[in-house]
Amino acid sequence: MHRSEVRESVCCAACGASIFIGEAREYAYGADSALCFDCAKRRGGTWDEHLGRWAVPPEVSDLRDEED
Repeated sequence: MHRSEVRESVCCAACGASIFIGEAREYAYGADSALCFDCAKRRGGTWDEHLGRWAVPPEVSDLRDEED
C-alpha cells in the first residue's frame, strides 16, 4: 500500500470496514470520520445517483467523531 493511501483511508465508524475517501459513495462527517455506503444507507441516508451526493444524510449523532 502506498503511503498516501494510508492518509486517505479511514475505518467506517459503524462497522469498521476500510474506506478510501473519494473512491466510493462514503458519507464523510466531522474532521476525519466516515460511514461506508451500506452503513450510511442503514442509518437512513439516501444517495442521489444523478447528483452524486447524499440527498438525505444518515444519522450519525450516536457515533463518535474521530477527532473527539
